[in-house]
Amino acid sequence: MACQIQQLLARCEGAYSENTLRGYAADLKAFQGWCEAHGRTWFPAEPRTVADFVEAERGRLLISTIKRRLCAITFIHRIENRPNPAVAPDVQLSLRRAMRARPRRPSQVSGLTSELLGAILKACPATLRGKRDAALVAVGYDTLCRSAELAAMQVEHLRAADDGTVALLIPLSKGDVAGDGRIAYLSPQSAGLMNAWLASANIKSGALFRAAKNTTVADRPLDTSSIRRLIKSAAKRAGLDPQLAAGLSGHSMRVGAAQDMMTAGFDQLAIMQAGGWKSANVVARYVENASTRALHERRWQFCSPGAAAGVKEHSAVIGPLSPEAGISIANAVKPAVKLRRQHHMPGHVTKKIHVERPLPQAGTDIGIAPGILPSVGL
Repeated sequence: MACQIQQLLARCEGAYSENTLRGYAADLKAFQGWCEAHGRTWFPAEPRTVADFVEAERGRLLISTIKRRLCAITFIHRIENRPNPAVAPDVQLSLRRAMRARPRRPSQVSGLTSELLGAILKACPATLRGKRDAALVAVGYDTLCRSAELAAMQVEHLRAADDGTVALLIPLSKGDVAGDGRIAYLSPQSAGLMNAWLASANIKSGALFRAAKNTTVADRPLDTSSIRRLIKSAAKRAGLDPQLAAGLSGHSMRVGAAQDMMTAGFDQLAIMQAGGWKSANVVARYVENASTRALHERRWQFCSPGAAAGVKEHSAVIGPLSPEAGISIANAVKPAVKLRRQHHMPGHVTKKIHVERPLPQAGTDIGIAPGILPSVGL
């Protein structure tokens, strides 16, 4: 059964990522199994078959899972130049019934924000694996990279600058299938953590993050599942809440950094540029969970009648960013956040509110050791 699916997907190898094809294969296997159990033909599928499949699964599966399986069915039919049964009216009506029967907001992984990052970095031991863990989490936060992008990072993609920062080429990502790439930046502290890992592991070329045990370092890069486990283990080691630690994943640094940027006053365009997002809707969903309360707290501070009555000019630190945590998103995109707003309240004279977040100070002994990071063109 699975062999037939693999044969159909074999022609797509190289054109799509392994993770994408693996996901399609799993969803098609589920559809194929249902069809065989009910005496239906799974490929090419009739619209009535797909509609009945949706009806049968709507009480058992999340709507996101049903949609994903419809995408797999659509993919295999289009790739084989067959009519797409998923667009038929019967299927769309079944899908709408499923959506109305089980309304559910998309789930979101926990964000690894600056506060959590600082705790995790502080708890990383001075061992080979501890240095790798600290470097990976700091680099993931600074670059807003997914776990697959972290796994694909190469030493050759790095370029050290005179001021202690490091430019990093992200050659390919989920939203950049054409391979145009984007440039991300590491703060001096994050660059120092990465430098310590590379020096201890004696890595001068190839994969940036690798498996390590005692004093032995593997030649191959970490895979995405290993990165997810690494992040959860680092969170537990830092003594974070077990439920929070369990909710962290390979996307958590990306989510947390976006949330911190939002509460620090960066606009959506700046966040999209920093993380390589193409969709504003995705960014909005990333930042809404953890940032909403922080934004309301700022609104209460500056926009409530009590705060406006005696205020003329204010300076305040925005967001939870701290030098100890090695936060560098602001450094990567802007030298500082400066917002000057006009505050209007009924019965009050217009007042200016000046909000400024000073740059984090770099930690000590975090320079790039000569010869560790290559100076390559991006």
